[in-house]
Amino acid sequence: MATKRLHSLLSLEEQELIKLIGTISKRYSWETKNHLIQRAQLKKKKDAKRTKFLQKIDSKRTKRKYAERMKIPLLPLLLSQALTSGIPLREPQRKKGSREEPKQLLVDVQEKFIPSQEFTQFIRENEVFVENEFVKDLPLSNLQFIPDKIYLQRIDADNSKVLVKMYVDWGYLSEDKLPLFVDNNGNELAYCLIHVSDIENKSVAVFPLAHRSHYLTDVEQTANSLFIGMISGLKPDTKYKYRIECYKKECSTLFAGTKSFEFRTSFNLDERNKPFFFSVSSDLHGGRAGGFLRGKVEAKVPKGNADLGRVFRGLAATEQKVTFGEVYSLAVATGDLTENAFYSEYWADLFTRCSPLWNHVPLLTAIGNHDYYTGGKGRGHVLGGTDEDCRFWHKYITNPVTGPGVLPGHWYSIDQGNVHLVFLDTNGTGWGKYEIDCYSAQWHWLENDLKTWREKLDRGEKAPEICLVFFHSAIISCGFWGQGFDWGNDEKVQSYLTPLFRKYGVRMVLFGHDHIYQRTKWMDTHYLVNGRHGGTMRPDFFFLRNRALFDINRSSNNRTTRVYTTLYVPPNTKYNTEDEQKEFELFKQKVRAQLMNEPTSSFFYFGLRRNNVQIGRIFDKHKNKKEKLINDFILSKLSTHLWLRSFAVEQNTKPNEREIFDMAFIRMSPIDSKDKHYVFSCPEKVVN
Repeated sequence: MATKRLHSLLSLEEQELIKLIGTISKRYSWETKNHLIQRAQLKKKKDAKRTKFLQKIDSKRTKRKYAERMKIPLLPLLLSQALTSGIPLREPQRKKGSREEPKQLLVDVQEKFIPSQEFTQFIRENEVFVENEFVKDLPLSNLQFIPDKIYLQRIDADNSKVLVKMYVDWGYLSEDKLPLFVDNNGNELAYCLIHVSDIENKSVAVFPLAHRSHYLTDVEQTANSLFIGMISGLKPDTKYKYRIECYKKECSTLFAGTKSFEFRTSFNLDERNKPFFFSVSSDLHGGRAGGFLRGKVEAKVPKGNADLGRVFRGLAATEQKVTFGEVYSLAVATGDLTENAFYSEYWADLFTRCSPLWNHVPLLTAIGNHDYYTGGKGRGHVLGGTDEDCRFWHKYITNPVTGPGVLPGHWYSIDQGNVHLVFLDTNGTGWGKYEIDCYSAQWHWLENDLKTWREKLDRGEKAPEICLVFFHSAIISCGFWGQGFDWGNDEKVQSYLTPLFRKYGVRMVLFGHDHIYQRTKWMDTHYLVNGRHGGTMRPDFFFLRNRALFDINRSSNNRTTRVYTTLYVPPNTKYNTEDEQKEFELFKQKVRAQLMNEPTSSFFYFGLRRNNVQIGRIFDKHKNKKEKLINDFILSKLSTHLWLRSFAVEQNTKPNEREIFDMAFIRMSPIDSKDKHYVFSCPEKVVN
């Protein structure tokens, strides 16, 4: 009876999985069952704790009175927002003493991306571009310079445009190559271009890749290292190729260039209704091993971040496999891109390590504390300091300007396929220079954004079914900044944002700051912290796991294991046309065929890492059982669930190897926001 009672704690799916494992191994079936039962028992205890905790909160809460009192001192701001269609002002109040944001944004100078008459004449006279003719490979071995720090970004919500950025070393990490491109007065010595072809190697167009000074006014010397171009006229959800070619103006000789990179454009539901994939990274800490934090480099070659390079080589090498040939449409990074944003050489290291992925997958980012200005020689602090600024962040990072109320580079939202993506600056005025607390400009923008998305969905409009939120702060984790220290900015952000997530039905939140891996769940919202890309490794506080009120579905135990994450987003099957449904069925057949030929431990996680490879090997020997596993536990969910897969990277892991570290299917339908027992208030301390 006791065994049956414990067995009843498991979901029907878990019971079916145990039964399936039992048909090939009684031992592993028993171990998996015990693990799942222990987790279910802990969850049951936490459910009881949560009930008492929430009842306690409800008894103390004074309904909406507190929230209304919060609005009184902000009445002038709210009135101004009402006059501007209920959205916050474009430039919210900054922390006292901090610098202004850059005035000239790339989105405001898009006309400068149009090829000049001089550039067009050079292309025509030298027959650089001939329609339908695309030389497959450049003679790279004969060139003076092969750029290796290239990355793509988005400028707005338009999927037909992609920014291409090229960073040229100017003497810090390697030989100074900038004199090949510009003279001492900043005049360009070369015509650089982006040559675009279709997937069949037929030329489509060429676009100028110009020095940054063409688009942005900047007196900083570090700005000289960047070249920017924009590819336009692209079709949504289409594969293209591009390469960079640079010719000397004086003799039209090709002296620099790259191989061809294949990329795929993204799409929204009005353009296409199909699945897509994207990657999520955090705490990259480019330049972490540099060995200097406050002084400029003089007569010293800094070390690069080898750990970060190993993770991104794995991301790039396994891309085709984990996306079933579809490739990534987006690459997301949730902050701390460099160890110290002030140093150009740290950015150079970042682009060196991450270009294997970013040179063909557009990057979307949230800003972290290390991305703010942290001081030069004799000033500042490695973790933030008193002079928070982010002018160096704005030199290298362009984030989409997607609508009124966004603050470029800090907070914005964008629809891609069947998902609504929201990016925030949660550093507050401790780490950064913008408030995130209740009814601040950013908070108010977030509520309007979530409300607009949710109302569209509730009205039955063709809108993304799921909302994902990205930021840097570790609001719910057992790490150093999450549950370990129950105070400070992260605890405050938790109390400001989680009520909004619960009110509007945010399904998943992804962040970093804590250099751990932990997937948790609180009030039907999933939280994933994965700061294990390039930062210094830290353990979670294991003694807090059982005491935490939130459910911990997966956590990291080994401090040496780094983890990268891939997410699959299904189509909105409510609006699939007949052709789209046929295409989706063909996609699922392709998934089945590929998974049948791959090690089971590379795509399915059974709950315990120490047994996962062994269980996978047994399934590999029983093809009929493996096929049932794929059909019943993977393919049946590809229409209705987000599929999260995280892969382990060890010191000896080869780039093309995949050992799955964590896996979860998250239902696409949003949380029911019509909870009659929930009274919204902000701030609201939701985890104690």
